[in-house]
Amino acid sequence: MEEEETRNYTEACGLCSEINWGLTDEGKFYCKSCHNVIERIKEVDDASVFTANSKSQSISRGLKTRKTLDKGYEWYVCEGFQYILLKQAEALQAIVKCPQLKDEVLCNFWRRYLQKSNQAYTKKPYYEMNRQTAIDSSTSGSEWESELENLLHGGLPFSKHEGVNTSDSSLGQLSSGSKTSASGSTKSYHSGSVDGGVYSTAKQEGLLVMSMPMTLAFCYMTLLWLRESITLSNLLRFVEEGHIPYVNCFQHFPDEMKLYGKDIRIFQVECLPSYTAIKKKMFQLAAFLDLPRFPPVTESCFLHPNLLCIKYLMEANLPDELHSWTCRVVKKTGVGEESFLTFDPVAKSSRMVHYDIQAAAVIIVVLKLLFLLNDKCEWSLSNFVGERNKENEDGVCWFDFRKWYKTMKLSVDEAQKKKEEEFAR
Repeated sequence: MEEEETRNYTEACGLCSEINWGLTDEGKFYCKSCHNVIERIKEVDDASVFTANSKSQSISRGLKTRKTLDKGYEWYVCEGFQYILLKQAEALQAIVKCPQLKDEVLCNFWRRYLQKSNQAYTKKPYYEMNRQTAIDSSTSGSEWESELENLLHGGLPFSKHEGVNTSDSSLGQLSSGSKTSASGSTKSYHSGSVDGGVYSTAKQEGLLVMSMPMTLAFCYMTLLWLRESITLSNLLRFVEEGHIPYVNCFQHFPDEMKLYGKDIRIFQVECLPSYTAIKKKMFQLAAFLDLPRFPPVTESCFLHPNLLCIKYLMEANLPDELHSWTCRVVKKTGVGEESFLTFDPVAKSSRMVHYDIQAAAVIIVVLKLLFLLNDKCEWSLSNFVGERNKENEDGVCWFDFRKWYKTMKLSVDEAQKKKEEEFAR
């Protein structure tokens, strides 16, 4: 039937130059070789005949298993966060040049979270356990509203499971592991994802719900495990400058993953989280995953206060001679001990060390010891140093606190103004 209707049209396809035409359900001509649809339409005399033919052709071809609709394909919230983590891991790996970051560390952390939260790597994921409360599309009236209310407010029966399969090694391949069978589950009518409507209400005891700030907690926990040179303040700065995707990251989702309803509330962020918020979430995440003691932070590690103090002294344009004093303060206070610096999530007396803040605090203590910093002594000492440097004939100048303060304040004010202008844009 189709061959007879297209037999008289002998023009070649503009894309593949083949003459092999077929008809779509709407009566348009398309190339069977390259599936190019052209504007030519089949001419019919009776509209009813055309309608009947198109219906019969649609039935004979059968139902398509996957159709790209306005709502997109079926997907799960964990897949959305998995995609974001993949992009963040690739950006971090490009910065630190560490091949183990994405595939060996962050990948296994993510797998363990999926299994612990009962979202994947389990025989009975949470959305199958909620199958009895799923919405039946044929339900109408008060019954439909009642079942919808149960689905949205029933919560998720998450549970902890020990162990996790780590046979695969690529974070990019996790979609096959985290995306379990959708048979028997129902797509949420209040979100684009399958489980978005229920996921947003999962805040019961024992469950650590995934969120956008949690993605940065995953990244920082990975950096801490590898003892990389990027501190949490550096990580947040990279995010703010756009080197690591975070704000409106969902805009880079594949076209098949459509966001609406509850999904927007889950994935959309308008500002960066605070330093303390990420630190707290990372502490909760490490405890939820039951991670062992992290690799020790020794004196040769970048996170050790002696090395961080060198970095911050250079960035603050302070004299190198202050480093000997910072080392003395670190040794005297014991904040440089391996047992103090190494993170152990399962220990009862576990603490989160703020490595960057601690190093800056050591420098401030040294300045306090040398200049008192009471808004009087530092300026009187600056007057003395200024007179001494004028009379100095050797060309070796002493450190002038007032000169350093004016220089740094000018730089900080310019940076703050630039930051405010960028934020306004």
